[in-house]
Amino acid sequence: MSTWLRLQIASPFIVLPGVFLMATVGGAYLLWSTVDNTAWHALTLFMCLMLVSCVGIGVSIAADRELDSFPWCRMATVVLFVVLSLGVQWVREMVQFAP
Repeated sequence: MSTWLRLQIASPFIVLPGVFLMATVGGAYLLWSTVDNTAWHALTLFMCLMLVSCVGIGVSIAADRELDSFPWCRMATVVLFVVLSLGVQWVREMVQFAP
């Protein structure tokens, strides 16, 4: 598989989780001291870890020179982790605004 094709395949799997990661880190930076909830902090760190792993898998798609076939498993892993991070975000918001 050519380098250009690997970069074309990997770019959405790097950019989309990267945008979510920047939003999560930015929100955590702004709200960390105002939200006094340990569960919210733990869920935020877990979300960051999931999204960093997504970006890493996307970079591995682009950087793997020995990739011969289409990387379906890696792509499915990134999509699954992004969907799971959206679920963690939903739970995190429920925890933040819980009475």
